[in-house]
Amino acid sequence: MTVRNLRLTVAFRGAPYHGWQIQKRLPTVQGILTEALERIAGEKISLIGSGRTDAGTHARALVANFRTHSRIAPRDLQRALNSALPEDIRILGARRVPLEFHARYSAVAKVYRYQIYRGAVLPPHLAAEHYHYPFPLDLEPMIQAAALVVGRRDFRSFARTPQGGSRSEQTSTVRRVLGAELRRAGRRLLFTIEADGFLHHMVRNIAGTLLEVGRGRFSVDQFEALFDKRDRRAAGFTAPARGLILIRVRY
Repeated sequence: MTVRNLRLTVAFRGAPYHGWQIQKRLPTVQGILTEALERIAGEKISLIGSGRTDAGTHARALVANFRTHSRIAPRDLQRALNSALPEDIRILGARRVPLEFHARYSAVAKVYRYQIYRGAVLPPHLAAEHYHYPFPLDLEPMIQAAALVVGRRDFRSFARTPQGGSRSEQTSTVRRVLGAELRRAGRRLLFTIEADGFLHHMVRNIAGTLLEVGRGRFSVDQFEALFDKRDRRAAGFTAPARGLILIRVRY
C-alpha cells in the first residue's frame, strides 16, 4: 500500500491543555489529535509537531505531519477531524507533502507573539489571550531592550532552569533571533519575535524582563548585560502562558 505524508495546520486555545506534547494522564493537543486521527485512519499514527508549546499557550498555525496508509483525501480528513475534535482545536488545512517533509526538522523559523493588556480592567473577551498588567510603564526603554535580542545570542538567562537547579553547559542555549518588535496597539502591548528556535520559557522570560525594564527595575544596559551573565536568576519574572501565541512556522 502507498504511504503518504500529510501535513496539518493546527490552531488551538491552549488554556484547557498541558501543552502540545503527549503526557501520561494529562490532556494535550497532540494526544487528542492523535486519538482522532487513529479513529479516522484506522491505524496507529505517529504525529510529529513543529515544536512543543507550554501548558496554556495558544497557537494560530502550528504545523504537524504524519505518515499513513489511509486513502482518505486531505480535504475529507480535515472535515472529519474538525467534526471529531473539541471546538478549541481546529484543523485549518490539510495537504499531502513529500515523504521527507518533517514538521520539526524542516522548519527554518517560528514566530511567537506575547500579548499584554494595560487597561485598568481586562475585558472578558480578551482574558484568554492576554496578560493583564495595569501598572505604569515607560515604553521607550522597553522598545530599545526588545531590539537587543535580535541576532545570534546566548539566551541562557532567559531559559528555564532544569528541575533540580542544574545548569548543564552541554546543551547549547544559543539561538538566532531574526526579528523582534515591541509595539503598542491601543491598550495592548504586542511583543513579536521570530527565531530559528526557542528555549523552554524563553519568550515568556523575555516578556517578563521587558516589563521589569518598563517599571525601571532594569536599565537597557542591564538588560543587555544579561546575555553575558548567562544566569536565569539575574533576569526578570516568567510572564504567564496565557499571553503567548505561536503565530506561524516558516519552511
